[in-house]
Amino acid sequence: MNYKSRFYRSQSSERNVVFNVKLDTTDLHIAAERNLYNEAYLKVHELRVEIENHIKERDEFLYSLKPLNYDGNLHPIIVDMYEAGMLAGVGPMAAVAGAIAEYTGKELLKFSREVIVENGGDTWMRLLSPAIAGIYTHNLYFKDKLWLWISPEETPCSLCTSSGTLGHSLSFGKADAVTVIAENGALADAVATGACNIVQDEHSMEHAIDYAMSIEGVMGCVIVYRDVLAAKGSVEFCSPFDE
Repeated sequence: MNYKSRFYRSQSSERNVVFNVKLDTTDLHIAAERNLYNEAYLKVHELRVEIENHIKERDEFLYSLKPLNYDGNLHPIIVDMYEAGMLAGVGPMAAVAGAIAEYTGKELLKFSREVIVENGGDTWMRLLSPAIAGIYTHNLYFKDKLWLWISPEETPCSLCTSSGTLGHSLSFGKADAVTVIAENGALADAVATGACNIVQDEHSMEHAIDYAMSIEGVMGCVIVYRDVLAAKGSVEFCSPFDE
């Protein structure tokens, strides 16, 4: 899921300020009622320090492609990543981008009633008015044609996308895009990865989407594979020009 001016439209967009926050490999695109760069940067720094320190203590947290058990007094974002990995059947780092987007967004809610945070294609949002989110894929059948209507009542929520054909993230699947809508950013990210791993052809799409929707906290799922589209749950397609 990319966050750009053409990928999101909101009735309140004219009063939102858009800014970027970049720290090492974390690159956030944020919309809020005012410029909250300093607040966002400090939160991202805090989160990255917690994650990096945990990796130093347990390097398999970074490398494992399978769920890991955990114990001890850990930062909530670390716990969320472990638990999302266990629910989705993937390693905890599959949840990192969605988790950082959510935790940064929740911090900014202290200063802005409406917040959208996009982190490398994974988005967390709390809306005051409807928004339109575009699912980006290089797939010629669906490129620039898939738009989701997001109602304020459904937020806060996360929309995370995994692709086996686009981007630098590790994937064992062949889906052009798997987008998962969930209450939790870490969960949405991890499940998108897990579902994408399942898709090897059009016959495996049903299994992948059933897997995603079987996980508590997942609200909806969209899968694109070549010229085939599958959707289930709380998913409302629309035109990018809808008001």
